[in-house]
Amino acid sequence: MEESSSGRINTDNSIASKETAMSTSPNFEANNPISPYLQKQIIKSIAQNLKDIIKENRNNNQMKFVKHDIFYISRLPSISVEEYINRIVKSTKMNISSLIISIIYIDKFCELNGYILSLKNIHKILLTACLLSIKFNEDVNINTKYYANVAGIPVQDLNNLEFHLIVKLEFSLFVDYEIYQKYFEYFCKFINNR
Repeated sequence: MEESSSGRINTDNSIASKETAMSTSPNFEANNPISPYLQKQIIKSIAQNLKDIIKENRNNNQMKFVKHDIFYISRLPSISVEEYINRIVKSTKMNISSLIISIIYIDKFCELNGYILSLKNIHKILLTACLLSIKFNEDVNINTKYYANVAGIPVQDLNNLEFHLIVKLEFSLFVDYEIYQKYFEYFCKFINNR
């Protein structure tokens, strides 16, 4: 896996082709359903990439820059990153395309704000990015109270997390198909290279 100096997932070197059609629909799976097997593999790939970034940040002594902010938790959760992603996907019934878009949001958030991912912030960032992605890309009615219960946090806290992230993303949630395809291909390539 290649990471940029900001800890982002670097998809530039894994692109097979930049000649991808633009989509007018934000739901990228509508015309191209993803098989259950590939969904599981993409979840594993995403989880491994996030763990690798966090490990790299720790090895590069970046943890001293981890801020005690709205996403920070003082005690590490007992659930792994992969288990947490699976829990979010199962509980929300989100499309895998929305999960990939949530990773794009996380990358953009880290890049725009110089944010460092760690085990003490990844769970809240993942949850928040996934909810924003579902709301924007799947056009479904979200019961915030239900998702707050899934996450084990108060509704007001979840609302604050969403507001904070969307502000830090400069209210820009649209992802064009070409960018989505780069990430999709990167995660598929990562699966085959493990």
